[in-house]
Amino acid sequence: MNKPERIRKHLTSQLRTRIHVLTCLIAFLFVLVSSPAMALSKGQPVVVKSSNSFEVTVKKLKDAIKGKGLNIVFEANHQNMMKIVGIESRKSITIGFAKPQVAAKFLTVEPLAALEMPMRITVRELNDGGIVVIYYRPSYLFAHYGNEKLTKMARKRMDPMVEAFVRAATE
Repeated sequence: MNKPERIRKHLTSQLRTRIHVLTCLIAFLFVLVSSPAMALSKGQPVVVKSSNSFEVTVKKLKDAIKGKGLNIVFEANHQNMMKIVGIESRKSITIGFAKPQVAAKFLTVEPLAALEMPMRITVRELNDGGIVVIYYRPSYLFAHYGNEKLTKMARKRMDPMVEAFVRAATE
């Protein structure tokens, strides 16, 4: 294969990758913009509009999580990930958080539920500049395991806590 063919093949491959990533991003944004105030239906994430800037929303969210004695386990910066493939995007970060003592109680009831831990909340800037906080209710995530005790624990302990974090970040 000569040099022009190699270059064309390389550029074609890059273009396919960018188109794939962009298509996924557009689908994700479509879900977000569809209803910025609540879960659309069972199985869809809860989307809450923030009255704060992106930076203030993220800070308030982290402060609320830490204020309840939970650990921030990771931060995934989606904007930086998109830059890797050459795509400009709005600000977006997912924060993973957990408390080992709480996780131990849940995992004792259902070891497979480790897949849902740490819990995650995303803060995202929309195309219109608005800020939203996105999450799944823990009880919804844990209900997939068919263990009623686990689902009740999540509904009683985790759902109100995550809702409080989001309320603190968005008000």
